[in-house]
Amino acid sequence: MNLTKEQIEQIEQFAFRLLSPQDIAIIIEVNVLDLCEAIHTEGTPAHQAFYRGYLRQVVEQRDAIIRSAQNGSNPAQEELLKLMRELQNRLLYG
Repeated sequence: MNLTKEQIEQIEQFAFRLLSPQDIAIIIEVNVLDLCEAIHTEGTPAHQAFYRGYLRQVVEQRDAIIRSAQNGSNPAQEELLKLMRELQNRLLYG
């Protein structure tokens, strides 16, 4: 799939805002099935842009959870412990 530099940037921006690949395709005016396939194909510019945007959002949310936990928020502390356990399991079991 041939995407312009602007479209690649838009994919990242909209993924950061947690829009689905289908919604992004409609907004940037490309074929929905083609964009979904490109996003699901590792190594494509669309895949990299989508996951870069999505993961930036994940990092921001985790930073907010960590800050809240450090400030004494019990729900945030529980969520942080859950995230830590999940990471430990991934490291141990793949």
